[in-house]
Amino acid sequence: MMKNKIGERAGELWHLLANRGKLDLRGIGEATHYGQDVIFLALGWLLRENKIRISSVNGRMFYELEESAKARRHEGVKV
Repeated sequence: MMKNKIGERAGELWHLLANRGKLDLRGIGEATHYGQDVIFLALGWLLRENKIRISSVNGRMFYELEESAKARRHEGVKV
């Protein structure tokens, strides 16, 4: 997959997390219908840019926007 496509998917995941809040891998997959490889690449992109954080609850990994990214969403800034 090309770098631009991964960036597009990362933007789509950002919007998904902005709208739905904290999600696990299954929730992201069900909402996007992306394969795990695409999801992990997009999450890595967002993590590298400090746009998301990861937490673990009962052994399950959850992904959500960083507080600074949430603030940008409310200001109407697009990723």
